[in-house]
Amino acid sequence: MSELTQKFFESLLHTQFLPSERMQQYQRRLLDRLVRHARTTVPYYRDSGRLDVLFTAGGQIDWQRWNEVPILTRSAAQANCDALYAESLPADCGEMREGLTSGSTGKPLAFRVNTIMAAAVSALLERGFVWAGLPDKLTLAWFLSTKPGEGQYPLGTLYTTAIRGTAREIHQLDVRTTLDQQCEWLARIRPDVVMGYPGLMSLIARNLPRELAGHRFRLAVCMGEVLEHDTRGEIETGFGCPAMDVYSGSEFGIVAIEDRAAGRLFIGEETMTVEFKEQSNPDLVYGKLVDLIVTPFYNYAMPLIRYSTGDLAEIDDAPAFDDRTLRRLLRIVGRARDFFIMPSGRRWWPQISKVKLLSELLSFDQIQYAQTQPGRIELRFASHAAAPVKNTEKLLATLRAAVPEPVDFVIRQVPEIARHPSGKYVDYVREFDGGN
Repeated sequence: MSELTQKFFESLLHTQFLPSERMQQYQRRLLDRLVRHARTTVPYYRDSGRLDVLFTAGGQIDWQRWNEVPILTRSAAQANCDALYAESLPADCGEMREGLTSGSTGKPLAFRVNTIMAAAVSALLERGFVWAGLPDKLTLAWFLSTKPGEGQYPLGTLYTTAIRGTAREIHQLDVRTTLDQQCEWLARIRPDVVMGYPGLMSLIARNLPRELAGHRFRLAVCMGEVLEHDTRGEIETGFGCPAMDVYSGSEFGIVAIEDRAAGRLFIGEETMTVEFKEQSNPDLVYGKLVDLIVTPFYNYAMPLIRYSTGDLAEIDDAPAFDDRTLRRLLRIVGRARDFFIMPSGRRWWPQISKVKLLSELLSFDQIQYAQTQPGRIELRFASHAAAPVKNTEKLLATLRAAVPEPVDFVIRQVPEIARHPSGKYVDYVREFDGGN
């Protein structure tokens, strides 16, 4: 994949300056192939005829009717994930892999992606590194949810790739390891760049081992959750380097990457179309926001055409900072999670939803973990199943094993999971003041 990523990357250094008309032509060439593939090989689109509105009698695509294609909501994607899987892939798309994500809706979504999409995402991230002024020679440490058997402590998983003509080491460690293990592993790797969920990154930043005193981190890449102002401050203070916000989703890839010098997130126009749908909700505590509708160009394994991500954003419509023509976002309102405070007083970044047995023991439509006091966590879930809890004793034992200190768990079924004031769902919420 290194060669493919390099080609994408070299192209991105030029396309970021394309005039809007040429960018639209660039996008439509990619959309044309994706739409035709989805219409013929993806049951959800083929059997519903929802893409037929685009096609003329002669088989051409009428782009003036793009807005007539129905928006694919996240709930529709969840309900029809199997039908969204392509029956076959073009030969140049590479291998397919599967995953599961909860996003910012409180419900899991099974998804598939293919290799060419991963290469495009990697190239976008590399362009972000160039914006940040990073050299080509780098070592990167990445905390993420790995595949079974990968990224396990103490070694983690090491990948070697090549970009910008230079070999690069990418070290990965599963986020389900303990904070002490994460810090010890990081001290051994001594990377130039560290990457992971903002909440976890801030915890690590506050607990860096003495062995890393004086080590120069060049960049902290934050993805998977919203990067809040206070969290950014903790990360940048602890690691002693800038934090770069990346807005992405497991099923649709990178949408926008922050240029820290500009203080804005630049949309990756070359890998997806991004549409803005205005929304108004008097209950929101934020200002005027838009829903984001995306269409990734390179995910032929599970085409998401006019897909509503469930996240909100604020658009930056100020004059451009430089010659880049990519559209910009001021901020994202999406998935976030609170720290939990353990009985000992230690802060913990929860990962209970990643427990493998959970879906086998509980049938749920939405789920949330609420810490009501240091020694008590409520598992709140909404479900349409007649008997959603399949084995209470085993479920409780599984949940307790996922927490670093002994706590009491309460399993409580609710009609629905309440929204955060932002309008989003929050997987993990702490309902008491945890202090600093």
